Formats: sequence, structure tokens, C-alpha cells
Amino acid sequence: MSKTCLHKVASGFVALVLGIVGGVAQAAGPLPPHSNAYGRGYAELGAAWMEWAMAAPVATNPILDPDGSYAAMGQSGKVWFLAGTAGGPATRSLTVPTGTALFFPIVNYFWVNTPELGDDPWSAEQEAFARSYIAADVDTAQNLVLEIDGKSYPVTPQYRVPSSVGICVLAADNLFGPNVLPGPHECVADGYWALLPPLSVGKHTIRFAGGFASSGFALDVTYNVTVRQRQKLAKGTMTLSR
Repeated sequence: MSKTCLHKVASGFVALVLGIVGGVAQAAGPLPPHSNAYGRGYAELGAAWMEWAMAAPVATNPILDPDGSYAAMGQSGKVWFLAGTAGGPATRSLTVPTGTALFFPIVNYFWVNTPELGDDPWSAEQEAFARSYIAADVDTAQNLVLEIDGKSYPVTPQYRVPSSVGICVLAADNLFGPNVLPGPHECVADGYWALLPPLSVGKHTIRFAGGFASSGFALDVTYNVTVRQRQKLAKGTMTLSR
């Protein structure tokens, strides 16, 4: 078991634990966690979110992004991800193609298993320990907010979902510092999540906020999302209209 817990991360993302306007049309609320609208439920999407967030180096990591400049990096498919912060507020802009769902943690903690920092090798016992460790902090989640185009949606306990086990492939310049080796690491998360169905063409605002009483961590993130219609080019190539 790690004593330093440098790999324990809070968010809607990130506090390293050291011992660490409105849309043109009204958007729909989040889909229920048991839905498999895009082939994966919240548990599987939570693992995919970790893999996406951890793949980016520090310089372009979406969690540290001040304005959305890197929000589209690494995104593909029918579900794109939004990131929280390392604590505090952020306002970001993002353009997405039509038909794109959005998935993000309102607040979460996750564990990246790092034997190089003293963690036990991954096993059923280590997974159980990691899940229990982060769950204790998520139990103290407070002041949870989800607003879409100015309308508030209650963040009820059903939206708290532990993730499946992911394989986070860390960059050489990763969030955990030079003592953590680049490459694959097992990871799990726990938190409150939201999966939004595709927004209508136009401009939308998504705001999520919250924190943990156990650590004092808090964030407040606003995404200004522009949804652009796809246009067909020759031979079926797709692009976004301007």
C-alpha cells in the first residue's frame, strides 16, 4: 500500500494527494447511469475518461487547460469528454460536431496504481484497497451542481458510479512527476458523472461544480460549447461547417 498516495487524484479532477450563453434550444438533462445509449454505461465511460485524461502530457493536459485550447485533443467517436480542474474555477470553449454526446465527472477521485511509488502490484486485493481508499473521500462530496443552458439538474446518488478498471497509458511528462514511469498503469475512479445526449446545433453552456469536505477540494467549471453541423465533401469526407 502506498504511503504517499501521489497517484490519488481528485477532480471533476485533480488534487494530487500528498498524505493530496445559453443554447438556442433547451438541452436535455443527463442520461441515467444504467443507460447504454452509446454502447457503454457510466462505469465503462468512467474508465475511458481516465484513459483520455491521463494520456495527455502536462503541457496539454485538459485538466490544466485554462481556456479550452486543448479540450478537443484526443477526442473521437460519438462520446467526447470534458475535464474538471486541479481545484478552483475555469471557463473553457469547445466546438463539437453534431451527434456528439458529452461525458464528464462533476467531481471524482481516481487511483492510478504506481508500484514505482510503493503501491502493491495490481491484484484483486489491491483493486479492493484502491476502491475503498478513494470511496472514503467521495463519500464526503458536497455542493454538487449541474447546469445546462442555465437550467439546474439535481445530482442525485444514482449518478455516483465506480468506474471499471482502466489502463491509463501515462505520457513521459505526466501529472505525477518524473518518478512515475510512462506507459500503462491500472486505474480506477469513483465519483459523480453526467452523460449528456447530443446538443442541438448552436451555442450551449455547461457548468458543473462541487467538492469534498474531507480535503477541502472544490471546483467550478463552465464550458461554452458550440455545436456545428457536419458537411459532406467528395468521397464521403466529413467536416464541420463554419
